[in-house]
Amino acid sequence: MAQLANPKTMTQPLIVIVTPTFNGAAYLAEAMASVQAQTYPNLLHVVLDNASTDDTPNIIKSFENGPVPLAAYRNDEALPQRPNWNRAFDLVPDKAEYVRLLCDDDTITPDSIEKMAALAESDRDIGVVGCLHECLGNITDFKWPEDQSIFSGQEAVRRSLTDQGTVMAIHLLIRKSIADQRRPLFDDHMLSSFDMDTAYDLLTRSKFGFVHEVLGFTRVHDGSVSSLFHSNNAAWTRDALDLLLKYGEFAFGDAYPTELRRFRRYYIRRIIQWRRRRMAEEHLKIHHEALERANWSMSPTFLGDAILNWFAVKLGMDRPWRGYPGWQ
Repeated sequence: MAQLANPKTMTQPLIVIVTPTFNGAAYLAEAMASVQAQTYPNLLHVVLDNASTDDTPNIIKSFENGPVPLAAYRNDEALPQRPNWNRAFDLVPDKAEYVRLLCDDDTITPDSIEKMAALAESDRDIGVVGCLHECLGNITDFKWPEDQSIFSGQEAVRRSLTDQGTVMAIHLLIRKSIADQRRPLFDDHMLSSFDMDTAYDLLTRSKFGFVHEVLGFTRVHDGSVSSLFHSNNAAWTRDALDLLLKYGEFAFGDAYPTELRRFRRYYIRRIIQWRRRRMAEEHLKIHHEALERANWSMSPTFLGDAILNWFAVKLGMDRPWRGYPGWQ
C-alpha cells in the first residue's frame, strides 16, 4: 500500500483517482501519467488490475515512485466490469473526501482535480462535479448555462434527460460521503449505462457542480465499450427508457406522465424506422423487450398513437421528445 501525501498537503482534502484496468497496455501509461502531472497536492491513485495478461502490470509498476502516491492491486481472476469497478471503489481509503473515476484509456488535464475540487469545496451540498471534455479532437457542447456552475440535483437530472445538459459519467468528481450512501455503487438495475444510473442516483441526494472548462479527454477506439456494444443496436435508446422510468418522476414531477408519453411515441417511431432500415432482428429484440418492461408494446393502439403524434409534431401542434443522449 502506498504512503499517502506528506503532512504539508493535509490541509487539502484527500482525493482518490480510481482506475480499473484490464489489458490496458495500449493507453494506460498515458492515463497514469496524467494523474502524476496533477497540480492538486493531496492525491492518491488507486489502480486495480483485473488479472490482465498483457504488459499492464509492468506499466503500473513503472509509476510506483511518482509524485502522486500509487496504491496498486490485482485481481486473482478477471471479474465482469461492474463487480470490478465496485471493487476498485471499495479500495478507496475511508479518509478520502472525494473520488474520481479515470478510465484506463482516458486522460485529464494537469489542473483537472484542482479546479473540480475548488468548485466542490465552494458548497458542501455539491456531491457531483462535471466538466467539459475533448473527444476525437472536438469539444462537445454540454449545454449547461455558462453563467451558472451549481444546479440542484433535480434540475441536473431533468436537463440531462431532456438534452439540456450532459452528465458525462466517466468524468465526474464525487463526494465520497454521497457515494457511500449507495451500495453497491454500480448495481445491476441497468442492462448497460450503469455509470449513468449511478450518477443520476447520486444527484437525487446532492447538488451538481459544473466546471466550464475542458478538464478531461475521452478516447474512442475499436476496443471501447461504446464501440463494441452501442453502435449497432442503438442501445442508448433502451437505456434512456430505463433511466426515464427510474428517475423521470424525480426529474419532472407532475409533468412526468406527459414526458413519458412523449418518449414512448418517439421510441416506437424509432423502432419503425430501424425496421425499415433493416436493423438486425437480434438488435431490435432488446428494444421490444424494453417496451415490454415498461408495459408498452407495438400494439395497433400504441402504433397509431405514435404515428398520429408524428403528424401533430410536423404541424407544430406538439413538440417532439428531445432527450438523453441527444438523438433526433
